[in-house]
Amino acid sequence: MASAKANRTELLVFSSVVLTMYDLVIKRTLQDAHGIQWANLPPARNRPDARAVEYLRAIVRRPQVHQALERGNDTALCFVLRAVNRILSNDDQPNTTINRLWDVLDEPEFNRALGIKQNSRRKFWRKKPPAR
Repeated sequence: MASAKANRTELLVFSSVVLTMYDLVIKRTLQDAHGIQWANLPPARNRPDARAVEYLRAIVRRPQVHQALERGNDTALCFVLRAVNRILSNDDQPNTTINRLWDVLDEPEFNRALGIKQNSRRKFWRKKPPAR
């Protein structure tokens, strides 16, 4: 009887480690996607929108990401990654895709969940009129 209880405890510990591993994959993928988005903001614009979308699709389509989405916990970050995946699965124009991704990746709650300091891209787009 003690042996069965010990085996059950080991299984539960193993299960929580596996689930944590999926959560880490999801978090890291979202951090990478967020980084690509931020690196592409003006004035830097390190790559054209089409290239940024290609990079983002490559990140989201990795086998371990699909496995994490299928087997991981339904956490807030998991839902965000599913939304990013859904946006990237459409063949919209790259600038439309980038704008739709910003709607998801620039949410204050999302940034807090990732531990990212909130510096909304919206403030970069609001320009003051030139002084006359």
